[in-house]
Amino acid sequence: MKLTNKQSGMSTIVLIVIIGLFGYAIFVGLKITPVYMEYFSIKSAVDGLADEMETRQMSKAQYMDLMRRRLNINYVDIDGLKPSRDGCDKSKKDVFHFKTVKKNTEVGVNYEKRIPMIANIDFLISFDYIRTINSPQK
Repeated sequence: MKLTNKQSGMSTIVLIVIIGLFGYAIFVGLKITPVYMEYFSIKSAVDGLADEMETRQMSKAQYMDLMRRRLNINYVDIDGLKPSRDGCDKSKKDVFHFKTVKKNTEVGVNYEKRIPMIANIDFLISFDYIRTINSPQK
């Protein structure tokens, strides 16, 4: 006896696998989103200070103080930031970058964040943002 109807559609197991994949993608997104929000807040603080530095001269100590204040206002855990291993300035162990090159100044941030996922699996995300500023004309 032959069956004339073909079976079509997904089986229950395939449906469970697809729902599991979507659930895992949402889980990863919820873990990573705050890290990127923190990065964008740090980047906006660097850009704001860079715009301010274009109009007035600022020392490294003043820059660091103002950067820490801005990040504190944005609720960024400054002590939780760790310097990136493959950053632009490997000799220093600082997260913030302040360097004078000829008549220009480079300011930025270089750090990495480790996000625990499941058991001993972590995500490691490195952030590196540098902005070059023209010195103010006297």
